[in-house]
Amino acid sequence: MESIDTRNLINYFAEQKRYVTLDELCNYFDVSQRTIFYRIKKANTLLTLKDITPIKNVRNLGYILNAQAISAWKQQNINENKDLQHNENKQNRLKEIIWKFFIQNSPITINQLIDDMDVSRNTIIDDLKDIRQNYPELKLNIDSNGHLLKSSEEEKSRFIFNELQKHNSGLIAHKIDKLPFPIIEDSKVKSDIEILEEDISSRFTENAISKLKRILKFRIWRISMGNMIVDIDITDNDIQESTVNVLSAVTDFTQRYGIGIKSEILFFSELILCSQADVVNYVTESFKDKILDVAQDIVNRYASISGIKIQSPKFVIALINHLYASYFRSKFNFDFNSEALSDVVHKFPEIVKFVQLSCSPLAKLVSKPISINEIALISLYFISYDDLSDNISHVLDRNDNIRDSLQSEVLLVCTSGVSSSAILYSNLHKQYPLITFSKSLSIDELNKILRIPNTAKLIITTFPLNTKNIDLPVVQVKAMMDSEDYVKVENQLRYYFPQLFINREKTLDNLISIIQINAQIKNISDLRKDLDNYLYPTKDTVKRDKNKHNLMDLLNRSSIKIIDNLMNGTDLNPIIKELSEELEKNNIVTSGYCDDILSLIDKYGPYMLLSSDTFLAHAAPSKHTRKIGIEIGILKRPIKISVNNIEEKIKCVIVLVPGFHQEHDKALAQLINIITNRRLYDQILSETDTDKMYKLIKKSVQ
Repeated sequence: MESIDTRNLINYFAEQKRYVTLDELCNYFDVSQRTIFYRIKKANTLLTLKDITPIKNVRNLGYILNAQAISAWKQQNINENKDLQHNENKQNRLKEIIWKFFIQNSPITINQLIDDMDVSRNTIIDDLKDIRQNYPELKLNIDSNGHLLKSSEEEKSRFIFNELQKHNSGLIAHKIDKLPFPIIEDSKVKSDIEILEEDISSRFTENAISKLKRILKFRIWRISMGNMIVDIDITDNDIQESTVNVLSAVTDFTQRYGIGIKSEILFFSELILCSQADVVNYVTESFKDKILDVAQDIVNRYASISGIKIQSPKFVIALINHLYASYFRSKFNFDFNSEALSDVVHKFPEIVKFVQLSCSPLAKLVSKPISINEIALISLYFISYDDLSDNISHVLDRNDNIRDSLQSEVLLVCTSGVSSSAILYSNLHKQYPLITFSKSLSIDELNKILRIPNTAKLIITTFPLNTKNIDLPVVQVKAMMDSEDYVKVENQLRYYFPQLFINREKTLDNLISIIQINAQIKNISDLRKDLDNYLYPTKDTVKRDKNKHNLMDLLNRSSIKIIDNLMNGTDLNPIIKELSEELEKNNIVTSGYCDDILSLIDKYGPYMLLSSDTFLAHAAPSKHTRKIGIEIGILKRPIKISVNNIEEKIKCVIVLVPGFHQEHDKALAQLINIITNRRLYDQILSETDTDKMYKLIKKSVQ
């Protein structure tokens, strides 16, 4: 993904239309020469990919982007904006057409759509084709009278709920809000949901509540048109086998709105269980124990793969609360959908892969694979922990939220749950360490804070706020902030906290002068470096990313071995020892590393599978590890092992030596990509020549 820094640099050259010196660039962007060199390199890579002449360095004159390149860059930006706008307009038009099918029970003709949408016949024909292709669950059909949705009422309602998950303030949400019937006072629905929460001893996130309000209005309206959910796959037992009071509480809730049909009540029960909650007490004790075991197993597996030991009890509690909804969404096929999740997969591919492997206990409990969207959502918790470390409790603990936030300079409002709010806090706290950010606040909590004396100067929110009664400036961003969001936030922070954005060198000079007045300094150079790292922490992030190793940095032809394990029987230990000895020969580990692995297997069993036929053996970095490394052993004869009472046939054993600062993350994620690509991996395993195996791996990574 193109970084905002890279685009800003190119835009600067496009505006200047002249030679720009290195000192001028350093002063304008307030960064070091090394950073400018790095950004120019990234900018030229981007320009080359777009077939635009890169930035040139002319000795004694400076850097320049020629006129032709400037013109091409600006035109590409215009085209990209047009494409984006065209795609957005088209998607909105498709949703408008779908909505017309919802508000009319009879078939709709193409001519009617042409008049309503004010577009050509060909455009409508293409749109209908796209609806069939992109939304097959709606089952758009045509007969002699026109087009009609043949999907069941439950499928239509699932579609609406899915749209609300993706865009809870989007077109479909807006359409529901504008429905003429039913007229339901917001305060009444809120009060009834609070009663429901009390009945099941739980508390939903505000984002979940707003979706429940809208789907309730949608269902009442559809029922008033004679469209009721009559067939549903689940039964009372599916709800009651793992929950307490949910079915009776939902029955009471829906009956307040005249909904007494059993299928409708079961559908609402599904939605309640699939909705995200900050507090969950609606499950049976036996199911609570199952989820606790699953959560701890996931955390242990993640720690084993990533090398990050998670020690916060509050983290595990927050994860458990999330896993309840994850379990029910997976069980009832309500795939969580949000645009931000694709950003998670793109920006944090290693963590997503590790979480996907770690979540096998959840998949086993549900008895079906966990969707990538659900994995990405769970990954947010681990991304937050990785970024926040000891500060994770600050974000996850919602106790005394209002009291703690009264001293915050910037209030963070996020209705999507603790995981996304932790990401928002992490990104902002890391980039602006001298600004005090609050924990995630609900809208109700924000309203209470604004009625009490506080120190806030700015509100940053992931949810559209009604700003009429808010005196503070408000910036709306996505939980996974993109470059546009960062620009909006920084513009506000520069205005309200100008002291934090003065020239870096002057800032350091002033701080050192103040310190020298009150203390004796033995090493000004080290003090300056420490202050620089604290005030401008983004440098550390870049450095950490550079330390990530590719798989091919660790792997060579001699790292892959075909092992004749005829004499080993069904024992993994001799194979692990053989591969560990190779690592020892290469000065990657000492002899004690193998013992560390075997003691972990003795303690936890051979549970660390990268797939059903591949075993990963590794231990945390210790005095027995010297540097990051890997050995791969392909077995001539599969070994049968028992994992959680399931027999697995192991064809490959991998011994990994992780780094002390997660330097192995990228390499391991690349290895997992290969293993999960079954066509490629089966081809590798079937080879009898390690050189050919190496070439296949190298080609796939490149």
